Amino acid sequence: MDLHNKSVAAILNNLSDAFMIMDANGRVNYFNNVASKVTGYSSLEAKGMKCRDIMKSESCHTDCPFSKQNITQKTNYKRELVITHKKGTKVSIECTRNILIDSDGLLFGVVEIFKDISQIKNLEDNLKYSEFKYERLFENTKDMIFILSKEGRFLDINQAMVDLLDYRDKEELFLLSDVERIFIDPIHWHVCKKQIDLNGFIQDFEVGFKKKDGTRLHGCLSANVFLSDNGKIIGYEGIAKDITARMDSFRRLYKHHQELLLLNTVALTINSSQNLGDVLASALNETMKLLNFSMGAIFLINHDKAAFELQTQKGLPKEINIPPVNPLFCDTQLMEFFLDKDNRLTPKSIFPSFKIILNSSDQGRSIKLSCFLITEKERPSGFMAFPVEETNDLALEDFHLLGSLGNFVGGSIANIKLIWTVRKHREELKRLAAKLFRSQEIECKRISRELHDETGSALIGINFNLEAVEKIMPSDDPVMKNIISNIKVQVNHTYQEMRRISHLLHPALLTDLGLEPALDSYLTERAKQNHLKINFKMIGFTGRINPDIETVLYRFSQEALSNTIKYAKATFFNLSIIRGFPSIIFIAEDDGVGFDPDESNPERPSLGLLSMKERTAILGGKFFLRSKNGAGTRIRIEIPIKNGGRPMMMEHRNFLQEIYET
Repeated sequence: MDLHNKSVAAILNNLSDAFMIMDANGRVNYFNNVASKVTGYSSLEAKGMKCRDIMKSESCHTDCPFSKQNITQKTNYKRELVITHKKGTKVSIECTRNILIDSDGLLFGVVEIFKDISQIKNLEDNLKYSEFKYERLFENTKDMIFILSKEGRFLDINQAMVDLLDYRDKEELFLLSDVERIFIDPIHWHVCKKQIDLNGFIQDFEVGFKKKDGTRLHGCLSANVFLSDNGKIIGYEGIAKDITARMDSFRRLYKHHQELLLLNTVALTINSSQNLGDVLASALNETMKLLNFSMGAIFLINHDKAAFELQTQKGLPKEINIPPVNPLFCDTQLMEFFLDKDNRLTPKSIFPSFKIILNSSDQGRSIKLSCFLITEKERPSGFMAFPVEETNDLALEDFHLLGSLGNFVGGSIANIKLIWTVRKHREELKRLAAKLFRSQEIECKRISRELHDETGSALIGINFNLEAVEKIMPSDDPVMKNIISNIKVQVNHTYQEMRRISHLLHPALLTDLGLEPALDSYLTERAKQNHLKINFKMIGFTGRINPDIETVLYRFSQEALSNTIKYAKATFFNLSIIRGFPSIIFIAEDDGVGFDPDESNPERPSLGLLSMKERTAILGGKFFLRSKNGAGTRIRIEIPIKNGGRPMMMEHRNFLQEIYET
C-alpha cells in the first residue's frame, strides 16, 4: 500500500475512528487526525513513537508483544483500554487490532483502529449507579412499593411491603390473585383505580390495608399508570406509607378533644342553670355519647336517709326504672362504707370501679353495671353506672376520663350545694330585711300618729291654757304678758316642728289620699325651703296601688331628694314615677356635681343608696345608678307589677320612650 498517496491519506484522515499503523517493532508509521484528538499527540509527534508510549496503558505493555512466536489467530481482536491522554487525563477507548503478515508468514506491521468511548462508559456507569440506587431505594425504603399489571396482579414488590403486611416472603404476595386482597375493603382499590385511570395518578389517598392475619393497617397511597407507546394503560406503580401511628395519634387527639368538650359542656351547664339535675343529665348524656354506652345512670348518696337515690338515667329498661330503684352492691362492705357519713377518702385521679345489680320490680330481669365513683370534698357523694360488658373494652385513658369526670361532677355538686345554701340564706336575709323595713314603717307610723294625736293635742291644750291665763291676768302686768307670749311662740314652734317630724316619719296624706298628693305636698315644701326647682310627674296611675309599694316609692323619693339637697349642689331635681307593664319605673335625677360610685367617700355616706337597693331587691326589682364627677346623678328603679298590672295608657308611651332613651 502506498501511504504517500494523498487520496488514501485524505480518506484515512476523514474516518470517524482513530487509525494508527505500526511497524513490526511497534513504532508508529501513520496517525490520523482522530487518533491525534483521542491521544493528544499530533501525527508528527506520534510518528516513530512506540504504541506503549503513546497509549500509556498497562494493556499495551502486555497485549502488544511484536514477536513471531506470539502471532496466533487470536492476535486479531477487539478490546477495551484505558489510555492516558497527553494532558494526563484518562480516556476509555475500544480498540480493534489487525496483524499485518507477509507472504512468508512474518509480521511486518499492525493496524489499530480505536475510538473514544468515554461518554458511553460514563453513561453505562451512571446507568449502573442509577440501577444500584433504584435497587437500594426499592428494597431498603420503609414504604411499600409495588408494580401491577393492568389486571391487578403483582409484577414486583419490595421487602417493606412483605414486612408491613406480615407475609412470609414475596412469593406469598405474588400468589394472591388480585391486589384487592390486600385492602380491608375492595372498594378502596376500585376508587383508587378509577381516579388513576381518569387522571393518570392519585396522591396521598388514605386507604385501609389488610395484613395477613386480617388486622388493619392505615396507609396513604400514591400511584400512577404505565403507558404503552401508543398511550394505552399497561400497568400501575404505587407507593404507600404506613400512617397507622399517625392515625392513632389523631384518634387520641380527637379523643382528648372530645373529653375536653365533655368537661366544657358540663361546665357550661353549671354556669347556665346551676341546677343539679341539669348538670347530672348533661354529664351522663355527653359521657354515653363519647364512650358509646347504650345505657347509664347516676346515683347520689343520701347520708341522712342512708340510701342511694337515682338522679338521672338514660336507656334503662322500663321494668327496672320503677321507683324506688335500689342498687345491690356486689361488695356489701363498700356499700356500708359509702353510706357512713363520717368516712373520708384520700383524693385520687381515679378510684377502682365496682359492680352493682339493678333488678326489676318483679325480679324477672336484672342488669349488672360497672360504677365509677363521684367524690365531693374527700367524701363519696355518688357514682356513675354503665353496662359491664361495654366497660370491659375501655382503654386506660377512658378510665382516667371517668375518674376526672367523677371528681369534676363531685366539685360541681359541692358548688351547687353551696349556691343553694347562699341562695337560701340570701332569701332569709331578704325576708328579715323586709320584716325590718315593715317594722320600721309600722313603728314610724305609730310614732307619727302618737306625735300627731297625743303630743299635738297636748301642745294645743297648753296653748289654750296660756290664752286663758292671758285673759285673766291684770292688764297692767306687761312682764307676765311678755313671758306668756314667748311661751306661746315656743309652743307654736314646737308644734310645727313636731308636725314636720311626724310628716317625715309617715305623712298622713300618704295613708289618706295616696302617693301623688303626699309627694306633691312634700316636694313643694322642700322646694320652698331649699330654693330648688323640682319637676314631679306620675304617669299611668288611675287609682291607688298597694300601700307597701306606695310607702317604698315615697321613701325612695325622700332619699333621692335628701341626697340631692345634701351633696349634689344642684339647681334642678326631676322625679318621674311611671306605671307601665310589667314594671313601675322610678326615675330621679339632678344636675349636681355627681360622684364616682366606685369610690368610697366618707363625706357622702351610701347607707341611703344601700337601703334603696335592699328595698328594690326585696320587691324583686332592678336598681340602676348612673353618676360621675361633674355630670349629675340619675337613679332608675324598676319594680315588677304583681297581681295583673295593666299596661300604660297610650298618651303616656311617648313620654316613657323619652325616659328610656335618656
